[in-house]
Amino acid sequence: MLGVISLASRSRSLRSILIADNSLCVRSSFALLSTSSVPSKLRTIHSTALGPKTILLGSSIVSYPSPALISTQTKHTMAHHKHHDRPHASPKSAQSSGAASKISSFIVTAFVATTTASVSYAAYYGLTSIALFSSIAGVAGEEASVLKQEIKRDDTYNYEYVSYDTYPGIHLDDGTGVATKEVKKASINTISQAMDAAGLDENGIIKNASGEHITLHPMHVHRTTCPIYGCPFLPLDVHYEEEAKEALEKMKKEALAEESLLKTSGCENAATLTLIGYKGGRMVDQINQDRALVLSPYMYWNIKSSGTDQDESTKPVARLLGAFDGHAKFGEKVSEYVAKILPALLASKLVEFDASVKEGDEHRKMAQLLRETFLELDATSPADPSGGCTASVVLQLDSKIYVANAGDSRSFVAVHIIRPDGGEATTSIIHGTREDKPHLDIERERVEHMGGTVYLPNGFAITGQGTTRVLYKDPITGSTSGLAMSRSIGDWDAGEVGVVPDPLVAILDINDIKQQVLEKLNGSCNNESKEVEIDASGETKDSDSKCVQYSDKDIKVFAISATDGLLDYVPEDIIAKYVAKGLYDRNEMATEEGTRTPHPLTACENLIYTAANGWQNDKGGRYRDDIAIAVADLG
Repeated sequence: MLGVISLASRSRSLRSILIADNSLCVRSSFALLSTSSVPSKLRTIHSTALGPKTILLGSSIVSYPSPALISTQTKHTMAHHKHHDRPHASPKSAQSSGAASKISSFIVTAFVATTTASVSYAAYYGLTSIALFSSIAGVAGEEASVLKQEIKRDDTYNYEYVSYDTYPGIHLDDGTGVATKEVKKASINTISQAMDAAGLDENGIIKNASGEHITLHPMHVHRTTCPIYGCPFLPLDVHYEEEAKEALEKMKKEALAEESLLKTSGCENAATLTLIGYKGGRMVDQINQDRALVLSPYMYWNIKSSGTDQDESTKPVARLLGAFDGHAKFGEKVSEYVAKILPALLASKLVEFDASVKEGDEHRKMAQLLRETFLELDATSPADPSGGCTASVVLQLDSKIYVANAGDSRSFVAVHIIRPDGGEATTSIIHGTREDKPHLDIERERVEHMGGTVYLPNGFAITGQGTTRVLYKDPITGSTSGLAMSRSIGDWDAGEVGVVPDPLVAILDINDIKQQVLEKLNGSCNNESKEVEIDASGETKDSDSKCVQYSDKDIKVFAISATDGLLDYVPEDIIAKYVAKGLYDRNEMATEEGTRTPHPLTACENLIYTAANGWQNDKGGRYRDDIAIAVADLG
């Protein structure tokens, strides 16, 4: 058939992953996240989608600019449905061992997904010729995991940093985005060891803990016991979880109470929240496929490798945050799996990481470590028969910031500059991840090389408007589906035609960022011509009244991870400014309800409602994507 190429004989090989018998790994302790669906006790209360009255912000949150002043013009003016049902994976990708079944049983979410409107690309697919490329073998002896390095520079402060595309390239890739049985088995073994090393059972619950002491209650409020790597903040729904909604309203009048439910979703330097979307039908049938988390601190060093221990004085400041946007019929299973497994799996690798390697190799080694993590999650994800998710992650290790991204969720590293003279603070984004879209030249080249097709909406080449997609054939029905991204975790059917999990990794340094910002701020000040003042006696004197000298403590660095449900309707610079205000503005402000202090939780809530308002205005209540955001101060 036109447009179909069999790649069953080609498969991804993780050459760089060596799994020794005594390798130490960790397993995650997440229990069922509460944002998977509308809580059962709320189903009789919220039976309709959010209406315009309920999502307008009004004056209840007055410490931030009115949403009416925020441009909610979307980057994509056409309909934005990135997930489409894809019934079954290919026979190769569907194979699994008994161990795979064990991993699958670890996923305790058994949902019935909402049927969403699908888009047919059959006409486009049938009329588009496809060039079929044969496999090009790598050069003999050449490493298949070669990383492509790029030096980047931010536009505002000229801060220079390195970025890696961890996909080896079409000439070195000996397979597609679908792992072999051998790689799956090895990845399952790695993750099983990771879970066991973390002291967790197959359901992600701490071993020998009673029911009330599980890591996360279904409303993740009871935390008498936490994973050895720390208690993760997990997102509560700002509107459909009544307790959370009431607690957020209470925060507008007084400080966050110690016993508040919101303590499980944030603190003064970190927060994460969500809002379930609406895809048609009854509200009680909607499923939130977005996940997010923040670990601050991220105590990965508690995972001890055999025969080694880390001195207390050498333990780094570490944080981990991320957003995971599920798509396709069972995307919520994949996003939840990744959110549960990632902290422990990554911790197991970090304790083995040799930080003493020469500086020139350290960056590449960390980029490769993150790639291995993404590929192992992809190989073991519950993506059969149909499901996938994005993964946008920020990892801090002391002054180093590692940002890994696959898909169209995004993460940002930003600076907030507090004026010593009490003037207005400023916020700037230093780095933002790329949206992995099929129309990008390098992504389209890979997809077409693997026998796939990239769908471009009419007029896209001129306007840049609309959603481009990777088209692929369902192996059972023969129908055509489209995926609105070129990289993801899961999505094995699309993996047969070039959709891969390999992340782009950016590496930044907090100390270098601050130094560069200070040089620019104070340098421009020192180069200014000084004002001349004339006093009453007629004498002149220099004045530095316009020259403000900044110090290290005036520069704050923070990170944001968010799904496109937020990003499509709120500009990234506005997101950064709101988050910075919530993290760093501790001045009490007068409101109609009384005085209150900005907080990252209320900043996230306000951004979510602003995005929801944008969806409402654009789609008229017919559709709203799930929304999730995670934020953290990095120092």
